[in-house]
Order: sequence, then structure tokens, then C-alpha cells
Amino acid sequence: MSSFLKPKEARETFACPLARTFDKKAGPNCDADKCIMWRWLPLPASDPRFLGAIKREEAMLAQEKAKETGDKAKPQHLYHKKAVANVMNDPEAYGVPAKPELGWCGLGGKPEVGS
Repeated sequence: MSSFLKPKEARETFACPLARTFDKKAGPNCDADKCIMWRWLPLPASDPRFLGAIKREEAMLAQEKAKETGDKAKPQHLYHKKAVANVMNDPEAYGVPAKPELGWCGLGGKPEVGS
């Protein structure tokens, strides 16, 4: 495989190089996430869903603090550390996947980014 794929794409598009020699299954298709050689690509910190969730949480924290103190809201970036912790504690509540979505066949080594 030459790029990072969703498991469904791998199963529908690629044949397993080991299927003809070691596997007794019916076809030579890739098993993707069901295979011991499948490797997951972690969700990058630059993912727009993750960044958007952090920005929204920073704004919410700033508003809550302003209501609490009665003062004008401080800049949102002051709440960054707490916002990241909140998003990471329950990513799905913020629209961020909790598990990786893309992967690759570990037999050929990790594909180059942008391939």
C-alpha cells in the first residue's frame, strides 16, 4: 500500500501479499484492521476537528470564567491547557474520533506522508 487508508478501502482495493502462501481463507483480499500486520496512524494534533474542538472549548472556558468573576473575558489562549485536557478526556463529545481512522499494511513499512 502506498498511502494511509481506511480499513474498508484497503479491503476493497488491495490483495494481501501473504494470502497466497500462508492464508487458507477464500480470497487474497487485504484483511486491513483484522490483520496482525495492520498499523494505525494516530490522529494528528493538526487535525481540523481536534483544533476546532479546542478553540470551542477555550471560548467556553473563557465565557464561564467571565460569568463566574463578573469581569470581562480574558483571551481564550489562556485556557488552552485546560481545553486540550477536556477534549482529550472525552473526544467524541467534541466531535473528535476517539480511535484512529487511517492505517497501512505493516509489511511494506510506513508510507511517506503525502504519498
